[in-house]
Amino acid sequence: MDHRLRIALESQNPWWFEKAFETGVERLSYFPQIEATMEAREVLLLFGARRTGKSTLVYQIIRSLLERGVAREAILFMNLDEPFFFSMADDPALITGIVEDHIARHPHVERFYLCIDEIQNYSYWAQAIKTIYDTKSTVKCILTGSTSSLLQRESSRLSGRYFSCTVYPLSFEEYLRFCGVAHPTVVERRQHLEDYLKFGGFPRVVLEEQEGLKIQILKNYYETIYLKDIIFPNRLRNNSDLVDLLYYLISNVGTTLSYNRIADGLQISTDTVKEYIEYAEDAFLLYTVMKFDYSVKKQVANPKKIYALDTGLVNAVAFTFSENAGKLLENLVYIALRRKHGGIYYHKDQYECDFLVKSGRTIVQAVQVTWSLKEESTRKREIRGLVEAMDAYTLDEGVIVTASESEELVVDGRAIHVVPLYEWLDA
Repeated sequence: MDHRLRIALESQNPWWFEKAFETGVERLSYFPQIEATMEAREVLLLFGARRTGKSTLVYQIIRSLLERGVAREAILFMNLDEPFFFSMADDPALITGIVEDHIARHPHVERFYLCIDEIQNYSYWAQAIKTIYDTKSTVKCILTGSTSSLLQRESSRLSGRYFSCTVYPLSFEEYLRFCGVAHPTVVERRQHLEDYLKFGGFPRVVLEEQEGLKIQILKNYYETIYLKDIIFPNRLRNNSDLVDLLYYLISNVGTTLSYNRIADGLQISTDTVKEYIEYAEDAFLLYTVMKFDYSVKKQVANPKKIYALDTGLVNAVAFTFSENAGKLLENLVYIALRRKHGGIYYHKDQYECDFLVKSGRTIVQAVQVTWSLKEESTRKREIRGLVEAMDAYTLDEGVIVTASESEELVVDGRAIHVVPLYEWLDA
């Protein structure tokens, strides 16, 4: 093995030499499916935007393995985002060669754990991992990636050989743990929730004490995501169009958007709008929500709603908290729903309901979001939109999430639970 490669590997695997390594604030307990797959042969794929904590989770997995008595030399880690490895991305024998060399050096080890960070940076990753899986039964692969198409494009190669898990920024419960709040009172939950709405749940941002630095870090994250995971991998030349589109979308989270109108407003083609939004979704920066319809064709044809990965990004890049706190609240509710459920849609007929939760082929939950119901016109609008959705999908109960208000209502024989966000997130 080339000595430079050996040095690079040794610097990334401090446990080989019984040196300490940083594992951050405990998060592994929030991912029981990870622990459940560790003894299975299948590859574990951890997906999510940059800086959401995927690398830290891998280090926590490594720490857990060492605590269980796994030999230090049985764990091989590579961060392919580092310049030395990034420069070798087009070498088809890189990973298999490293693995074979490491196995040969440690013939007494019965089971190896291969951990690779930012696997999408390696051009031949799918071929290499498939080869290792098929020929090295003693190797367990644990991979992280920052683009969702990583799996979509290569899924046929790894079919039946992997488990996947999406890593989001911190949930509110994780956020409280990072802040050192073990058993928060209602007052404490409300106080912390305002900061959570303002600055989001990226772990590094949560741990930063200075508000000015929080905003700067978030801006840096935003630029890194659109440069490394949108512009570079898709080889986009006209960066200004992408920047303008992303800014427009993040400034309009929760708003019903027409691709044609966006194209006209930004003076770019509709196909370009669709393409760039797909790239942003692929990088986990943005999510589109479709209007629910039992006809898939109608779902696709109808206007979409856009939500961002993290409310902190919206606050740092597009508008401040005080300008549109209600939209940040709605965005946060969407991300919380997305963590728990697969299919999220919105309802629109005569009136509108923000979110529908689909299980199988059935709508099982309707959720409306508003900062406050104190204004009578707002109260009427939110209730009639929710009731229309409940009627349309035969739901006996519905929820209105607010900033701080709670109430129990019965409208047309249907129960409506008005729940403050800090309580709803705890449900």
